[in-house]
Amino acid sequence: MYFCWGTDSRELQRRRTAGSPGAELLQAASGERHSLLLLTNHRVLSCGDNSRGQLGRRGAQRGELPEPIQALETLTVDLVSCGKEHSLAVCHKGRVFAWGAGSEGQLGIGEFKEISFTPKKITTLNGIKIIQVSCGHYHSLALSKDSQVFSWGKNSHGQLGLGKEFPSQASPQRVRSLEGIPLAQVAAGGAHSFALSLCGTSFGWGSNSSGQLALSGRNVPVQSNKPLSVGALKNLGVVYISCGDAHTAVLTQDGKVFTFGDNRSGQLGYSPTPEKRGPQLVERIDGLVSQIDCGRPRGCSRQTHFCWNICQLCDNSSET
Repeated sequence: MYFCWGTDSRELQRRRTAGSPGAELLQAASGERHSLLLLTNHRVLSCGDNSRGQLGRRGAQRGELPEPIQALETLTVDLVSCGKEHSLAVCHKGRVFAWGAGSEGQLGIGEFKEISFTPKKITTLNGIKIIQVSCGHYHSLALSKDSQVFSWGKNSHGQLGLGKEFPSQASPQRVRSLEGIPLAQVAAGGAHSFALSLCGTSFGWGSNSSGQLALSGRNVPVQSNKPLSVGALKNLGVVYISCGDAHTAVLTQDGKVFTFGDNRSGQLGYSPTPEKRGPQLVERIDGLVSQIDCGRPRGCSRQTHFCWNICQLCDNSSET
């Protein structure tokens, strides 16, 4: 069973996973106007806008109710991620499948394809076991079992971490400046990216126009084309990072949440002042937080579940 709400429904709706008796919700992911639901039986359901093929099926321009993605039915899917208008899934063998909008190369299938209605395997990653993926607006990141980071898609703000001389990429490229660093996680935002090492060091790159990289010092750049160690996060004990459109949230080992970046829709959970810049503690959360998620443009944390600003699941076109 799961709950959903969005533009067409202002009230919380309770729904059961159709066609999957006994299966529970394992993971939910949402893009700008579409959502993916991964069940405990490893089936993937999709709902919302399908104008760019982001639901993984042909036919209707929109899916009102979650339906299984037939092209993934023979796979054991372990995780999913949504970009603005594209989607990724990783199966238990570490293979990555992509579908939806691809004009910026964000699908990683070797071509700048406008739309892909059905999931396609990213063959460039054959032989590499991927354990995590994260979708930005128009770019994607993947982390392999041996701590290699791959990026592809739009690179207008350096969000691929490859250097300023690299244009958009239609195939996964290795982020060589992170080689040799044991990594625990990658996270993609609107046009920025983060990686977290096993020892807790945070690396950020891409757009910093709203301070979403938490870079400090004089002459702070508006973007970084390669990963930089973020000193402002060094002593916080970061264990998880989530990136939104132009803001970022981090979860610490003692269950606290710090946020930074754009706050035009209240997504930081506090009101920044000239004296309060960079990562700031979200203070109005009672108890310890175990999970966080940044949306576009919203923020969520989970004790059982606590949200601020706008949180939506199915058909999640947000209003600000």
